[in-house]
Amino acid sequence: MPDPATKTVAVVGGGITGISAALSLSGAGHTVHLFEALHELGGKIGETRLDGRTIPTGPDAFLARRPEVTDLAVSLGLADDLISPAAGSARIFRDGRLHPLPPNVLGVPATADVGATGLVSAAGVERARLDIDAADDRPDGDESVGDLVRRRLGDEVHEYLVDPLLGGINAGDSDRLSLEAGVPQLAVLRSKDPSLITAAANTLASAPANPGPVFHGITGGLNRLIERAQVELENRGVRIHLGDRATLQHAHGQWSVSNLPIDHVIVTTPAHITASLLTDIAPEAASVLASIDYSSVALGVLVLAPDTIDIDPSISGVLVPRLCGLHVTAVSFASHKWPALAPDGAQILRVSVGRRTDTRWAQLRDAEVVQVIRNDLSTIFDTIIPDGPASLTRWDRGLPQYDVNHSSKIADIDRATGSLPGLTLTGAWRNGLGLPACVAAGQLPLSTDL
Repeated sequence: MPDPATKTVAVVGGGITGISAALSLSGAGHTVHLFEALHELGGKIGETRLDGRTIPTGPDAFLARRPEVTDLAVSLGLADDLISPAAGSARIFRDGRLHPLPPNVLGVPATADVGATGLVSAAGVERARLDIDAADDRPDGDESVGDLVRRRLGDEVHEYLVDPLLGGINAGDSDRLSLEAGVPQLAVLRSKDPSLITAAANTLASAPANPGPVFHGITGGLNRLIERAQVELENRGVRIHLGDRATLQHAHGQWSVSNLPIDHVIVTTPAHITASLLTDIAPEAASVLASIDYSSVALGVLVLAPDTIDIDPSISGVLVPRLCGLHVTAVSFASHKWPALAPDGAQILRVSVGRRTDTRWAQLRDAEVVQVIRNDLSTIFDTIIPDGPASLTRWDRGLPQYDVNHSSKIADIDRATGSLPGLTLTGAWRNGLGLPACVAAGQLPLSTDL
């Protein structure tokens, strides 16, 4: 006889959040259907075959200091395949030079000598130093990262240190980015001391002497995590519906997904897609969801001959401030981070293009975007970047933007769906970007809520 505590659950969206939810629910004994509009699972975790190599086209690593992805990998038998990047030193491009970063916490300098690397001018240094003795001007509630950093440290530190680092995470506009919802680490920093420099210095001073690796990857790429998860789901009897643009219906207290009767629905899709699913069922929630903005970005992968770019192999990447006017926002040396990708010494670059405030590239054909990337790389590294193997992956509306008072939007969505038992809305738009946050979003205590 069926266990009355088990339910038939539909998970809509086959990215890492949906996969995580399906694993959690099937592990609790529920009957699970996983719907994905594309013909493969994984969402933004992808790869390309280029020049005889398999190279990630989405995230290639995850935070090691949060447990969620590491625990998932271990549970899927990948414990022995966890690896750390061989290079981890970033640079910032300004005025034709690559500058090291000063000691910092998410770009907030932990020293008054913020100009030691040459990244910030003498005038910018003097302005930043005012932060140390300036009066306590912390407002109640949320504010943008830009408002906080410009007020305390000045425009230059914001434009050439904080914004490039955060832009590498969400391709957004830090002048609109919520401190509390978008970068809670900086909200904690603000709470510790009126002076951001003092708070950052104290944070670094209290950090463990040997904290372990910051990031982990997986031998062979993160796609192996998706492949193992899919096998595990199939072994548990989860029905995976690929190429199925799920539709939701709700009538007389009963849910159905693509005409299948369902006890509980968990929607993990991007906010605008979730909005389209709920237009007739919860129009107020759909309206708020549709108001969550996204950045569109592209990732170019280039394979260059050995020593094309003269750069120290300990450097993992370069960040490009928006004021430089280039299309490229960040360059990651995949061959420095993961030497197994290039045993022949080739230089493999993963190059990010586009941000919330810059969509020039989106009107260009793929080949044109790749040429723009080559031109920008020539400027950044002061050398000619020749033609060669390259690919481009586009993410239209790929990264959700956490604007000031984002948490209020989430509360409004929850209120608007509160009269619809059997519905859970989650995903990267709700509880944070990054793979650990997305895995955690799928590991809510759903089994007790169903």
